Amino acid sequence: MKEGTEKKLVVAGLVITGLVLVYLAFFTPVPEGGADNYAHFNIARWAFRYPHLFLDHWGKPVYTILAAPFAQLGFVAVRILNAVLGLITGWFVWKLAGQLKLKNGWFAVVVAVFTPIYFVMLPTGMTEIVFSLVLVLSVYLFFSEKLTASAILVSFLFLARTEGLAFELLFLVALLIKKQYKAIPFLATGFLVFSFIGLVFHYHDFWWLYNQRPYSTGNQFVYGKGEWYYFLVRIPEYSGVIITVLMVAGTIILPVKWLQEKLSFAGRYFLPVLLILGTFWGYFFIHSYLWWKGETSAGLVRVMAANAPLAGIIGLYAVEGAAKYFKKKRILTVLLVLVSITQVVLTGAYYKKLVGFDLTAEVLQRTTDWLKESGSLKHKLVMHNPYFTFSTGIDAWDNNVVQYGFSNNDKPEDGLPDSTLFIWDAHFSANEGSMPFEKIAANPNFVPIQYFEPKVPFKVLGNNDYRIVVFRKIANAGVDNFEVLEQLKRLQIEKGIYFSEIYDCEQPFEAAYLEKHRIQSPDDPANHLFELNEVEFGPAFHVPVEKTDRKKENIFHVSADILRTDSVGVNRLLMVFSVDAGSKPIHYVTGDIGEQTPEKNVWYKIHFTFYVPEKLEDGTMLKTYIWNIDKKAVLMDNFRLEISKQAKN
Repeated sequence: MKEGTEKKLVVAGLVITGLVLVYLAFFTPVPEGGADNYAHFNIARWAFRYPHLFLDHWGKPVYTILAAPFAQLGFVAVRILNAVLGLITGWFVWKLAGQLKLKNGWFAVVVAVFTPIYFVMLPTGMTEIVFSLVLVLSVYLFFSEKLTASAILVSFLFLARTEGLAFELLFLVALLIKKQYKAIPFLATGFLVFSFIGLVFHYHDFWWLYNQRPYSTGNQFVYGKGEWYYFLVRIPEYSGVIITVLMVAGTIILPVKWLQEKLSFAGRYFLPVLLILGTFWGYFFIHSYLWWKGETSAGLVRVMAANAPLAGIIGLYAVEGAAKYFKKKRILTVLLVLVSITQVVLTGAYYKKLVGFDLTAEVLQRTTDWLKESGSLKHKLVMHNPYFTFSTGIDAWDNNVVQYGFSNNDKPEDGLPDSTLFIWDAHFSANEGSMPFEKIAANPNFVPIQYFEPKVPFKVLGNNDYRIVVFRKIANAGVDNFEVLEQLKRLQIEKGIYFSEIYDCEQPFEAAYLEKHRIQSPDDPANHLFELNEVEFGPAFHVPVEKTDRKKENIFHVSADILRTDSVGVNRLLMVFSVDAGSKPIHYVTGDIGEQTPEKNVWYKIHFTFYVPEKLEDGTMLKTYIWNIDKKAVLMDNFRLEISKQAKN
């Protein structure tokens, strides 16, 4: 294919992809990055009012400088900017392929842009895309013999993402090999420029880039840790099988080619091994090591988007190695076109799978709506999740309006005026904020005033059930916050209850197999209980959907008195909520009763809330019951179902 024709095709492909990404930026949720998207946006959005934010270490100065003008137009504009920068990266991948004298450079662009995790990260507000552009452009400038420009640009790489600092060593070696000694001092440009800016304008510390680093080391509680091969075995998941094969093949072929040159530093292949394989796999192994050691890595596969575009060049070396087996170049071209179409389709499916996958989104939105509608924004807010400053539109950096966490977790009330609201959430507050629910709930200066829980229960980091509880700071309130919270829950339930049934076991069961397990209480012969000993399923409530108010959102509230005399395993004694269409379950949720009954031979009142799916057809049956999987010895009384309704948001 002629270069001019290929260039036009690459431009057309990038433009079409850009239009798709603009649509995704406007009309789809942010699929990856979660609250970090909003933290970066908050920094960029307010940087002109608070200039020190341009030097925010966590926010990354290079990203903030680029994003700040667009952030004034809103979050969608930042998402579009990120997408455009990613497509520019794809363009320079094509240019780099030309500099390396590799044919079929257009295919490298397809691999670069449509590596699944990279495409997913394009319409977000995260730093991985900016990093990828700086990295690819630095490599391109080097192979274009613009060595000083390359050295200057790569010196700013660590200000896009900290991992980039390690790559300066690779470029230093490359410059030494080429005997370009005059360019070497320019590798310090980024460090010197921002060190002096920080010295003069904000930190008054030349070494602020080190002294103000935001990442704690050795904090495995927050970051977690795992096996050294964690990222390795997940490559087919976030890069796709096709691109994984190309990467592996290219990674083998490049060193073999260098070996065939007798390991010459002056040949065609050494510098690509150093600067392409070195940066690509170097980044990969940095994160693998940090995750293995539990140091500043949370094991998030999205970080692998930062080096992903170089897979296009690595894959092209694999194509070059395979080209000799094709006598007709047209056959190879057709094959590459088919592979490209397949990859685009697979990447689209991957994106669709992740869009809306954030289970917290619905709870966050309900909390935001309440904050706005209840007049709570007139009070100072304390939070650990930056989403709420983004979603409410308040000044994210006015200390009179918002505070991120507490200066002293042992005395969180210090310095806070009465009526301050603390938005506790089970992910950020309990983990990054080191404020478990039990600790804030036991504080006599905070009182819960509202709570939000997901429609389908799920766990977050730290094995916490996800929920949000809003506390009001009231000096020396001295109330039982656990009791207040239960009252809040109960009041919300009682407001909309329109259906109630109970198995109090005082009346005989119609079914003989249930009746034989109804026994007298050993403590009160006048009271009857249901004994689940050697019984797998307890009594069940069956509610036809026709009995529910389908104009409203329906919520099942299930409670029971439970005493167990046996030990039970995790998720082995369950409260089940099932929605069946005919004999087929179309919705199924469980709650672990064992979590609410920590001790044997003690009566506990257990509670579960289940949200009924919308738009159920006639004939659908709603069921809830206890599933005693291991048939352990359990006593039950006062098994109650209440259905309440609330207006849809």
